[in-house]
Amino acid sequence: MPYLLLVIGLLVGLYALYRFFLNADVHQVKAFFLLAMLVILCTALFTLAVTGRLPAALAIMTALAPLAAGWWKAQKESDEGPDVFFTQDTEISTRKKALQVLGLDEGAKDDEIKHAYKKLMQKVHPDHEGSEWIAAKLNEARDFLLND
Repeated sequence: MPYLLLVIGLLVGLYALYRFFLNADVHQVKAFFLLAMLVILCTALFTLAVTGRLPAALAIMTALAPLAAGWWKAQKESDEGPDVFFTQDTEISTRKKALQVLGLDEGAKDDEIKHAYKKLMQKVHPDHEGSEWIAAKLNEARDFLLND
């Protein structure tokens, strides 16, 4: 009987996980896997500590610290995007607005515009989990400035 309850619980859990993945976006899936890895790591460290292998647990934590720090830094850098937030109906109609979108100052040259556009587009491109709308605004700003 306990095994039957375990199997039923496992099937219900797998079905719930299946439904989650059907409706989840990329950020939710990333957060899920991060949480799952954190739970597994904590469980493993707790097991090592309880079974008298605390030095091994501390060694594992020390070995993983640089990886965690590198991952944290990469996450912070990838979360940075354009400094300007728009409403949906914003249209880039002036040079000042276009420069603000790209994070440039007045008097920016063509190569600076292209460099700023490329840097921002790498962060927000739709193929890399970015926003199509922000990418369109970056394209609009670049075209406005280069055709000026």
